[in-house]
Amino acid sequence: MDAWMILFPAFTLCALMIATHTYLGLHVLARGIIFVDLALAQVAALGVSVAFMLGWDVHGAQAQFVALGATLLAAVVLAKLRAIPDKTAREVIIGCMYVVATAAAIVILSRSSQGMEELKSMFSGNILWVRWEEVGLLALVYAVLTVLHVVYFRRFKALSFSEVTERKSGFRWELLFFVSFAVVITLAVNLAGVLMVFAFLIIPAFTASLLVGSFGARLALGGALAMGGSVAGLWLSFAEDLPAGPLIVAVLGGLPLLAGAALWLRRCVEKQRKTR
Repeated sequence: MDAWMILFPAFTLCALMIATHTYLGLHVLARGIIFVDLALAQVAALGVSVAFMLGWDVHGAQAQFVALGATLLAAVVLAKLRAIPDKTAREVIIGCMYVVATAAAIVILSRSSQGMEELKSMFSGNILWVRWEEVGLLALVYAVLTVLHVVYFRRFKALSFSEVTERKSGFRWELLFFVSFAVVITLAVNLAGVLMVFAFLIIPAFTASLLVGSFGARLALGGALAMGGSVAGLWLSFAEDLPAGPLIVAVLGGLPLLAGAALWLRRCVEKQRKTR
């Protein structure tokens, strides 16, 4: 009981991230821009690095405003990518955004040993230290963004899943999508770190996409798989005194392998049925 009292804030944070990140991850997979979330997360980390260089608390309001400003600028660039027909060129731009943001953050933080510790923290996070007021703020912002995406669900889905959506007419909605994406990433990176943000966005959505076809089924299955992985990772972290964030990512990393095994068993069963 004591263990769960300690782990409950971290579990609540994971649940909030799963609810939003799995949905956004399905959009990212449909668009074929897999590393856009990683690039945005690293841009947010760069914003925090700039705040650290200015002497501000990296978890304070000033640092978060700088990080949010950086990700919003990146969101404008990403929204403009829709006008580029060459998919490879888009991936190159996203890759450059990630690499440059990472390099700049390392340069800024390398000037002190404390800065390098902050860089490590931004990558791996420390969700066991999350406070209820931080979780509450995240829940409030995520609730607002959820309402936005529910109200305009068809519009956002058309941008990601429809090949006939016009590029120019969809820019404003594309910008709104990436702005909401940027807000989600900025808040999540501050509490959970870059690795967990990327893992929650991509791994559950990808795993579910291997097993089921419809958007709703993928969203439900991806959320369930992510929740199970989070519970297992948190419990192992507490029992073995291991870092929670990286351990959760490692557990989630096994989900595609389980999906692959399930698909293999399905094929074997279907093959046996046909031979009878």
